[in-house]
Order: sequence, then structure tokens, then C-alpha cells
Amino acid sequence: MKLTDIPSVSSVLGRMESLSQMAKNPSTLVSFPDLLEKEWNKQNGAKQTSETNPVSNDSIQLPFPDTAKSLEPSLSRGPKQTGDLIGTIESIAEAQGMDPNLVKAMVKAESGFKTKAVSPKGAMGLMQLMPETAESLGVKDPFDPEENITGGVKFLKGLMKEFKDPEKAIAAYNAGPGAVKRYKGIPPYEETKQYVSKVKRFYKDFSS
Repeated sequence: MKLTDIPSVSSVLGRMESLSQMAKNPSTLVSFPDLLEKEWNKQNGAKQTSETNPVSNDSIQLPFPDTAKSLEPSLSRGPKQTGDLIGTIESIAEAQGMDPNLVKAMVKAESGFKTKAVSPKGAMGLMQLMPETAESLGVKDPFDPEENITGGVKFLKGLMKEFKDPEKAIAAYNAGPGAVKRYKGIPPYEETKQYVSKVKRFYKDFSS
């Protein structure tokens, strides 16, 4: 037995405080050594259980934040609530004839579902709209979820129509339409290549 296996005196004394309430029934009283033995057996047993049943580090984790999971609409909830980000994204995407899962993947890649996100370059909100882009899309408050998503989906839809290719449109959303035209495809920028790959992975996860 190691010293670390012996229960602390304070934990045992805490248990013994209740003994004063048992004075009228001596048969229920136990000795201090008995308490030590019981406490040690309890801790040692818990330790052995954790050693024989270790937690697996190979468990699969979806790449969505827990906050996004909590906002995901339940099938039993009926109409989507105002504060339901996922529901808002789905409604706006469907209204504009876009794939909701693609828009959710874009939002996840852009901001991680953070409505107040601001990039070092000044891109704002859920779909990370630059100030000039937001203005051109009629977005007055980039941090308002509905306005931001509406503007972002409108911009993405325009890119889809222009390039006729989802991957090129996604790349253009990140690097700009000019870069995609210049390189006649996904620009050789590491950030953009990783971005397209990330969106495709998120899209697959949302679709499944």
C-alpha cells in the first residue's frame, strides 16, 4: 500500500461526525480503524475498476461544437424557434434554393457557429462577411444571425451560378472570385485548399 492509497484523515473524520447522531443505538457504531479499512477498500476498489475499464481514446467525435448540437432542432419540437441557429440556417437556405447542409458546413468552417466572430482581416459574423461585401449584399448588421446568413447564402448562390461548380464556388468564397478565375480552379493557396477540404468534410458529416 502506498501513502497515496490511504484515505485522508479529514475525509474519515467527516464520516465520523455522523456517529454522534447514532449514540442511542450503539450497535450501529464502528471503530476508527474500521472506517479506515472501509474507506481504503472503497478507494482501492474504484481505482481497480478504472484500471480494468479504461476510457477509450479512440471514440469518434463529430467536428461540430457542443453548442451547435444543443441548437439542433428536435423532430418533436414542431416549428423552429427564433433562437435556433440551425433552424434559421435551414430556413434561409431552403428559401433561396440552396442545400442547407452546404450552408451549415460553410458556417461551421467560417465561424464555428459563433455569431460575434471577427477575423483578423475584419470578416464578421457567422458567414464571415467583409464590410464591403456585407454592404453590397444589403446586410446592415453582420452580427445579426438572420441578416448575416441571408447575405452569405446570397453571395454563395451567386458564386454557384457563376462557376457552375460547388468546389470552385467554395474556393471563391474564401479566396475571392478573381483568384479562382485567374487560376481556372481552386487557387494553390494552402489556406484555401484546406478550407475547401474542411467544408467538404463538414458537408459530408451534416448530410449523414
